[in-house]
Amino acid sequence: MLSTRGHKYAALDLAAGYTKIRGDLYDKFKHPNDLVCLTQAENFLMQKEVAAFVKKKCISSIDASVLSYHEGPFGSKRLRQAMSGFVNLHFSPATPTLAEYFSFVSGVTALNEVLALCLTEENDGLLMGMPIYGSFASDLPTKSDCRLLYAPFGDIDQFGLEAVERYERTLQQAERKGTKIKGLVITNPHNPLGRCYSRKSLKGIMRFCSKHNIHLISDEVYAMSVYYSDGRHPGFTSVLSIDPSGIIDHSLVHVLYGMSKDFAAAGLRLGCLVSKNAELTKAVRSLARFHCASPLADAIATTILEDKAFHIPFLQKSRKALFEHQIIATDALNRAGIPFSARPNAGFFLWIDLSNCLRGNGWEAEMHMQQELFKVGLEMSTGLAYHNERPGWFRFIFSVNRDMLKEGLRRLICFYQKYSIDIA
Repeated sequence: MLSTRGHKYAALDLAAGYTKIRGDLYDKFKHPNDLVCLTQAENFLMQKEVAAFVKKKCISSIDASVLSYHEGPFGSKRLRQAMSGFVNLHFSPATPTLAEYFSFVSGVTALNEVLALCLTEENDGLLMGMPIYGSFASDLPTKSDCRLLYAPFGDIDQFGLEAVERYERTLQQAERKGTKIKGLVITNPHNPLGRCYSRKSLKGIMRFCSKHNIHLISDEVYAMSVYYSDGRHPGFTSVLSIDPSGIIDHSLVHVLYGMSKDFAAAGLRLGCLVSKNAELTKAVRSLARFHCASPLADAIATTILEDKAFHIPFLQKSRKALFEHQIIATDALNRAGIPFSARPNAGFFLWIDLSNCLRGNGWEAEMHMQQELFKVGLEMSTGLAYHNERPGWFRFIFSVNRDMLKEGLRRLICFYQKYSIDIA
């Protein structure tokens, strides 16, 4: 017999997505007719380069200490110093970060769970926009039993100052119904929209959080994957780069970062909290005991972060590769008349609009479309999973190898032409 909690977790079946039988995946030469899976937001373009560096520079420098419990579960001092140095170099913090602000656990997924446990009571709320990273829906409330409140934006640009009013409206509605909001969660760069918040907009968000004395949690895992910027496409601005004086108490501002995205190393399972809130840091490090950052992964990440001669050109090359693939994807979509969310310039994905292909209304029609896409050998994450306001949108990953990208686009365009023409 399981506990009530055990029954709840079994019913959630969060492992189902990993055990789904997909068969062989597309390979131009070995499996040309098999599934093109575009659901995993990983930088597959750079994994071989990271692997080569790990084999050459990291493995050879590892000593027996990494096979011990090492310095504890929340990251070695050397790793925390290395990440602090990396953030000081690349995130332009208003004041230099210190190693004591950093706490590591086994991935940002685990960190989301830990933060929800530390910042919310049961039935307290965390506020976020629509659409938003879909796995927050499992990461944050599963153990904490907090509630997620999603702010709709309609035709308002959620990256503009006017979006703050929509957060305000959603907060007021939630609190009138008895849900106390404890924090606002943003992804910057945004997943799945692939855009960055301007400094002006971030200040507006920070003032909103200060007004209501709620935490600002900024997930910045794609910080170094901004492949283009100009006047209409703001580059990355970390909340750490904004002096909180006169805007917000620094103890309310927290940044999440890790090795999975920018460093194409999701398998390292390393995520870190950057926070000047000493009590929160202490709480997170207590729970890190149950989400221990592996000393072996710790050693590998430290070597990568300390080696500027490697990681600076690596990140430059990564941005170039991402931009090339984004151009291939957007050119193909534009030629085919497939709409996508405007002004993407960061991350590994495009937010594409297939609503013209819906057969029927509502989210059931979107789920049916996902099944039809699967039948033609294409798998993408749905708008429902990412809490979009309207059905028919999907996240298209372009950070796969060139052959898979082109085949995925070919199948997508054929599908769109068939179904949209039938409806017209």
